[in-house]
Amino acid sequence: MSFDPNSDFFEIAFNVTEHTEAMLAYWDKNLICRYANKATADWFGITPEHMINKSHLSEILGTLFDVQLPYINGVLGGKIQVFDQVIHLYSGKAKNVRVTYHPNYVEGEIKGFYAHMADISPLNNKSHNDKTGVEKLPEFVTQNDQLLENVAKTLNENLFIGFPSISALSKKHFVSESKLKRDFKQNFGKTIFSYYRYLQMEIADRYIREKRCNKNQMAVMLNFSNPSNFSACYHRYLEEKSSDGELIETQKEDNTHNKTLIEQAPIAIAMFNNQMQFIAASKRWVTEYKLENTGFIGKSIYEVLPATKKKCEKLHNHCLKGNIYQCDGLLLKKNDGTRVWLKWNIHPWFTTSGETGGLFIHTEDISKIKAIEKENKQAEKLLKRAATLSKIGTWTRDLLTHTMQWDNVIKSILEVPEYFVPDIKTIWKLFKQGKSERLSKKALKDALKYGSSFDIEVDMITAKGNSRKIRIIGYPEFQNNKCKKLSGILLDITPLSPFKTANFLTD
Repeated sequence: MSFDPNSDFFEIAFNVTEHTEAMLAYWDKNLICRYANKATADWFGITPEHMINKSHLSEILGTLFDVQLPYINGVLGGKIQVFDQVIHLYSGKAKNVRVTYHPNYVEGEIKGFYAHMADISPLNNKSHNDKTGVEKLPEFVTQNDQLLENVAKTLNENLFIGFPSISALSKKHFVSESKLKRDFKQNFGKTIFSYYRYLQMEIADRYIREKRCNKNQMAVMLNFSNPSNFSACYHRYLEEKSSDGELIETQKEDNTHNKTLIEQAPIAIAMFNNQMQFIAASKRWVTEYKLENTGFIGKSIYEVLPATKKKCEKLHNHCLKGNIYQCDGLLLKKNDGTRVWLKWNIHPWFTTSGETGGLFIHTEDISKIKAIEKENKQAEKLLKRAATLSKIGTWTRDLLTHTMQWDNVIKSILEVPEYFVPDIKTIWKLFKQGKSERLSKKALKDALKYGSSFDIEVDMITAKGNSRKIRIIGYPEFQNNKCKKLSGILLDITPLSPFKTANFLTD
């Protein structure tokens, strides 16, 4: 099919996808969203702007992802997938949905797939003897069981953070609050909050019985605003356990066991006593800090790694009081003189009497990442400065998402505000009518139809009415024999007036 650049084809096609109630999307083979229409917000409570080039399919589907995984693998294997499913929308409403996945081939290779979700609930409300012959979908029992297991998992993840609220749970797992509360109690025999408290008390019981913490400490750890409230909850828990005959004595922490785990760990981690003397270290730690054959066990970290005393001693003392510390970048000097950026995670460990026995320290060398970040920032500054001085800007036009982008240099050249969002109709108004407009449209047509790059010089009128001589260079990118993207540069080649030239020479 040939394309006339003067037609409104793309705009009409875009409007069609944006004004349908069905959800339309495109996912690449890594399951990253590359396009989504506006209906996504009604289905999953997330706008296309927050999905495109950002979201993984598992983040959008939530508990549905595991259920749909066989179909996802099928479409990535090259087969069209059509199946029916009961899903719970962001609003909490349940719908019977027909899902269609179509593979996208490019030169014989699957690059991703197109997704279409349509509500077929009205069809399923018809009787079995209806002429349509569409049978009502069965209740998705296994999906509901999986949903409740995921809710329980979320509660476990928030035991030390705080109860996430019924509203937050329903939104996270795409189910209405009333259904969530009803099904959860039926499945677990407890309300959601009672189940959450029970899990907290199980942890508290283990810590207290091992004498690692007293009740006041546990109240703080589990985010109880009132210690007496914690005591009451814990007392009820003990009574319940006692009445059920399920009160179990837990074993005391064994440092020998911890030492074995540390030494076999595949990461750089070490265990210290409260004098910051080495108890154990993993092979990775020994290698990274060059401690082979040094006899470091039993010695202070400040003796073995002197550079840590100045930067880390206060931090270690802070953690020895029971605090946790995490750091995404600390510059330290190794024994051989090299400077490294380290990511730190420090956790205290406790003795059977409840006192802090020492620290677990895990480090990760991120020097290469920091070096790349620094180089990228310097290169970006140089490129921006060079582009600004030479009046060279960059532009892109994505034909899949029907979006365009200009950098600030182009906006400055064409005298539009920085918040200006370019669109095809507005852009054509900036070209001088006649030869420049015809030349530009022909270049666009050849690029879209034949894949021809272009390098043209045209006259343009800025948003403030000033004339500019502009050079535009563009490169098309094709996928499945269709242009998916245009990108290039725009240069201001307007000659300086004699007056400006004179001023420049006398400056």
